[in-house]
Amino acid sequence: MQKKPKLYLECSVINMYFQKEAPYLRDLTRQFWRDILPHFDVYVSEVILDEIRVTVEVNLRKALENLMKDFEVLEVTEEVIKLADMYLSHRRLPRGDALHLASASIGEMDFLVTWNLRHLYKRGTQEMIREVNARLRIPIPTIVTPEDFFGEEV
Repeated sequence: MQKKPKLYLECSVINMYFQKEAPYLRDLTRQFWRDILPHFDVYVSEVILDEIRVTVEVNLRKALENLMKDFEVLEVTEEVIKLADMYLSHRRLPRGDALHLASASIGEMDFLVTWNLRHLYKRGTQEMIREVNARLRIPIPTIVTPEDFFGEEV
């Protein structure tokens, strides 16, 4: 049996599933969930769980938790924190974004899926993670949006 590729979902994708203000991206995210995710082993990290725990609206928080209930959770280890700090020394990013990148790298993900175009999907971030991870000889996740999977053979 062929092993499924590993996919890390960043918070922006999970949150977009319920986003009323961006119906096009919400619908694309839901289609991604339905048509693409079953072909992958899906992971999130403790960083995402922490972000969801502070969701004020109780019904939304429960819906987000339910959406992720079957995903594997990656622990934020000392190794993840050190790698995130290294990323931060090379590029200006929010700490949470650096932790997502590090979790996906240490977790040996094939893909990090995000709607965060401001920090994660940028060419400079992708170049930085390729350079740092190659130097450290650790896996390099491909940073993509859900939309990048459509029209592709999975």
